[in-house]
Amino acid sequence: MAGEALTQIGTRGYRFAVTGSLLVLVVLIAACSSSGSEAAVSSAAAASPTQAASANATTAPQPTVGIPATAVDADTPATVIATEAPTQPAAPFFNDARAIGDVDDVTFVVTDESEATFTVGEQLVRLPLPNDAVMRTNALTGEVFLDGRPSSITIDIHRLSSDSSQRDNWVRTRMFPVNKTATFILDTAAPLPDGFSDGEASSFTISGTLEINGISIPLEFEIEARDDGDVLFILGRTTFEWADIGMDVPSSRGTVSVEDEVQVEVLISARPLLES
Repeated sequence: MAGEALTQIGTRGYRFAVTGSLLVLVVLIAACSSSGSEAAVSSAAAASPTQAASANATTAPQPTVGIPATAVDADTPATVIATEAPTQPAAPFFNDARAIGDVDDVTFVVTDESEATFTVGEQLVRLPLPNDAVMRTNALTGEVFLDGRPSSITIDIHRLSSDSSQRDNWVRTRMFPVNKTATFILDTAAPLPDGFSDGEASSFTISGTLEINGISIPLEFEIEARDDGDVLFILGRTTFEWADIGMDVPSSRGTVSVEDEVQVEVLISARPLLES
């Protein structure tokens, strides 16, 4: 009995031993497999930056190729094209030290501080009441003399502007498409009124001529003038009718009526020229 028990115990011990060995073997295999997986993951992680860089290098968009520059032979001298700057007229020199009232042999040059204004009454379709159409420009040139010589002031009609671009275009293209200037020629202002030589504002009348649209018409100018020494101010006023310059009263779809009389006001700012 004891021998059979030992035999059974030995058999059981053998079975336990075999089973334990198998368990140890399974554990070792699992451990090796886990280590291999971790090594593979580590290897993949280590290799991934390189692979990502490689992928980026492969898929990154290529820079746009611009227009290639023209090849230049190093032995060929560069061609230099000389250009001349446009010649500008010399600016006039003014006599700022001129004494008030000194007008003999003095030329007064009209400056861009001058202004011409043309005003005519009109009734527009879109407005319930009549209003004034006013056009102005600083595009004046000319010379003024107060020593007995006639004066001349020219106005660029094509540079007249108002509050309506349609009106401005009508004046340029329909009324004065060819003759774009108007010139006022003033007869002698001598003798000058008392007080003018002392710098006082003076009023007087001068006869003159308006040259416009190829026609010359005589006019009377009401003048207000003041001599400040370095600047001469003259305000001239006159009127004319459309028939005087050979034109009918303007009309368009946007106007009900236009008055026949045109009021003209010319403000002259002139400086004494320094004679050489």
